[in-house]
Amino acid sequence: MANLQPVTVNRHGKQRWRRFSSFAFAAQSTIAPLMLTEVRSAASALPIAFINIQNQLVPVALLGLDQGRNACIGAQGEWLPGYTPASLRVWPFSIGAGSKGERLLCVDEDSGLLTNTEDGEPFFGDDGKPAPALETVLSFLSRLTQEREPSIAAATALLAADVLEPWDVVVRADEREWSLENFMRVKEDALAALPDQSILALHRAGALALAYTQLHSMAQLPALGRRAAQLQPQAAEQ
Repeated sequence: MANLQPVTVNRHGKQRWRRFSSFAFAAQSTIAPLMLTEVRSAASALPIAFINIQNQLVPVALLGLDQGRNACIGAQGEWLPGYTPASLRVWPFSIGAGSKGERLLCVDEDSGLLTNTEDGEPFFGDDGKPAPALETVLSFLSRLTQEREPSIAAATALLAADVLEPWDVVVRADEREWSLENFMRVKEDALAALPDQSILALHRAGALALAYTQLHSMAQLPALGRRAAQLQPQAAEQ
């Protein structure tokens, strides 16, 4: 369980942080939310689907087929597919909400990456302002936060246009099989049958490119199945 705490001068002014060298922190993640700006890159390596998260339809990359088992991480904590979702690249940092709804930069204090030695990047400079490395993290997370709304809006536009359907598919690999549940996919025939005005509206919302990218990404599902089949049996059954 992550121990997320707001990054402040009082709490972290004398500490440093190290960049992660293993994706073990994401070992139980089977999906990763995607931003519109990254879906084309993600589609070249990972299957993309839509799922309802807290009453919002979100485009996500599928990372595993067994519950709580990420099939995209190797034995040494390395990332196996050719693309890493942006949401996984900035750990142990994230954006949280304050008591008044304000956005706060948070860090997982149980990540093992915080230190009181000279090893790593400082959180703050002598002037109490965020150090350059932390500014880079904050900028990256701010951009992800800003891009979240357009991504959800594009997915919602596809749902409103009635071109999404439950993704009922069975994945088979090495004598194992998995059934996808709670995910949605694009109905290609329904998309092709839309009137020109609807197609234009989806295009302007960024939803048309998202739709065709999702269709393209489904070709990555067998590769995900093969990676899932290679997981140790005892780990897959936990």
